[in-house]
Amino acid sequence: MTDSSGPRVWLIAAIVVGLFAVVAYTAHDSDDQSELVEKLSRKLDSPASVIPRSEQPTDVVRVTPTVVAQKDVLPGSWVLQKEDKPRPRLILPFASLEDGPSAIETAGDASAEHVNEEGFLGAAACADCHQTRHSGFLLTAHHRTSGPATKNHILGSLDSPDNQLTTSDSDLAVTMHTKGDSVVQQVSLDDWSVDVPMDVITGSGKVAQTFLYWDEDRLFQSFASYFSGADRWLTSPGFEDLDANYGRVIRTECLECHVTYIEQTEPPNHYQPSSAIWGISCERCHGPGKAHVEYHVANPESKTAEHIVHPNELPRERQLDICGQCHSGSFDFKKPAFSFRPGDDLSEFHHTLKPDFDDSGIHTSNQLARLRMSECFIHSEMTCTACHDPHVAQRGDEAFFRQACLNCHDTEHCEMRPELPADVADQCVQCHMPSTQIDDLAGMKLQGLTLSMADHFIRVDREHAKKIKDQTTDSTK
Repeated sequence: MTDSSGPRVWLIAAIVVGLFAVVAYTAHDSDDQSELVEKLSRKLDSPASVIPRSEQPTDVVRVTPTVVAQKDVLPGSWVLQKEDKPRPRLILPFASLEDGPSAIETAGDASAEHVNEEGFLGAAACADCHQTRHSGFLLTAHHRTSGPATKNHILGSLDSPDNQLTTSDSDLAVTMHTKGDSVVQQVSLDDWSVDVPMDVITGSGKVAQTFLYWDEDRLFQSFASYFSGADRWLTSPGFEDLDANYGRVIRTECLECHVTYIEQTEPPNHYQPSSAIWGISCERCHGPGKAHVEYHVANPESKTAEHIVHPNELPRERQLDICGQCHSGSFDFKKPAFSFRPGDDLSEFHHTLKPDFDDSGIHTSNQLARLRMSECFIHSEMTCTACHDPHVAQRGDEAFFRQACLNCHDTEHCEMRPELPADVADQCVQCHMPSTQIDDLAGMKLQGLTLSMADHFIRVDREHAKKIKDQTTDSTK
């Protein structure tokens, strides 16, 4: 009889050794992962960190030998950091770190043919019958306050070395460049990078252009913006130098004064992309144009404009309310965004947060409230269009604004005119609407950026006028 106990003993021994090896490997891998989580937890608890802790379990992924990504430290976002440093870091709200934001699904999607139910058509629908006004309007800041981010419309350089946003840490940088037919912000942390598309421009370019991107139907603001005065790429207002945050959601409060209309499908930042009417166009002052266009296409012989609002036929306060939608300072909504129509009482739709605010801001210098303080306004029936034609690009046109003043005033009214050089004496705005420095550019002053905007409180400011006189006298010596 053959003794089989020997092989059995070896088999059992091999199994036991194998189990110990598996346990040891698992323990070692678990220890590595635990050590990593512990390190990252220490970062989150350090004084340098301001990321709020989430109650959800955290996924931790090593994306390169030196860069670690954590999921849901901020709900729904990845936070990337170098393993041994709390700063710099990236905040990315999209699902895939490899692929970046998800492109908008349009193929075979019924929403691609979406038509908004409010009857907004966009300025192009006005061009056939109003060619002169339409062509002039396309040059205005209102039209350019938002639009698709194409290479030809981006003012900042897309060529090296001027397409770089550098930070105070060499491990974090952003490069703006073309990628096929698109433009992207390539954000790099040490040896890892991802491309974030630049889908939408906001801002006419007088001060800046900042950029939005789509992640499916969600709209976010990008970290890098172009500033015209400095002629360079800087962090967007309110962003921190070493926090490349691509997770700032774009709410209707942001879009109300940058787009004519967009349909929100779910708060805070889900929209129907194909519903967007970019820019502040004709319909924000005249009302949705669908019924108007359909009527006149069907009745071409009609010479009376139907189903459209003529602002100059409205009472003075209702005319001012049209401009007040975006030129009355910051506000909260009383009713849904984009529900105001020309002729409505704006106070039923907006609650103005700082009606007496007397400083300039990046979004508004509270022009309407400041204008109401002016003797010109108090003793006349003037409205905004007494000095502004929304169909024409007037920025920097001193002759135009001078003539607007002379429609009501005579040159002899200016007591200092004889003491000033002729070119200065003709610039009424320079003395009577002095520019004030913008004070709400969060973080911009730290980058050496200062900006100013004309104060719409029209007045005789003798101290300012004397300063202008002294400056011109010194410059001629």
